[in-house]
Order: sequence, then C-alpha cells, then structure tokens
Amino acid sequence: MKNYIILALLAFAITSCGTTDTLYSWNDYEDVSYNYSKDPSAKNEKKLNECFNKIIKKPGGMRKAVPPGLFAEHAYLLLKQGKKAEAVAMLKEEIKLYPESKEFIEKTIKQIEQ
Repeated sequence: MKNYIILALLAFAITSCGTTDTLYSWNDYEDVSYNYSKDPSAKNEKKLNECFNKIIKKPGGMRKAVPPGLFAEHAYLLLKQGKKAEAVAMLKEEIKLYPESKEFIEKTIKQIEQ
C-alpha cells in the first residue's frame, strides 16, 4: 500500500510540472494596460486600443476566445474616447460570448444610452 501512495505522489509530481496552455491569450495586455494606467497619454491609449484589437481579431489560448471582460474593458476605453456606438457594440459582444454577464452589462448599456 505504501508503494502505491509513493507511486501516486510521484505521478502527480511529474504531471504537475508539465507546461500547460492557458485558456486565453492576453498577449502583452498586462504591460500595455499598466503603462496606460501610469501614463494615460494619447500614445499609450493608442497602444492599448491596438492591444485590444489584436486580442479580439486573433484570440489565442486553449479556448481560442476573447478573454472574459476584454470586450467590456475595450468598451470603457471607447466610451472615454466618445465612441458610444462602438462601446455599446463591444458590450453586446461581451454578452454574446459570456452570457452570465448579461444582467450587469445590460445595465451598463442602459446608462450609456441615456
């Protein structure tokens, strides 16, 4: 019995050390969004917008889907730029991909459209 436990622990240790793909690909979002939060200049805003578009156009990771919340965050940036219609379109994409966000996102859409 002791040998089975050791064997099981060894098997677990070996499999847990392997690399795994992530569910979503965020590309360089972390660095770009950090730079924008530290310095919300037009240059950094453009880079963030490009980062969002890159992730949306070619989602990666195991799911090959846009990460949760990314459409909504992109919508916020578009809203700050005065692009209400585009922001609402992004929020609707968030609902399509993540229907569990519908209640919250619909409230946000109503506030934008007022």
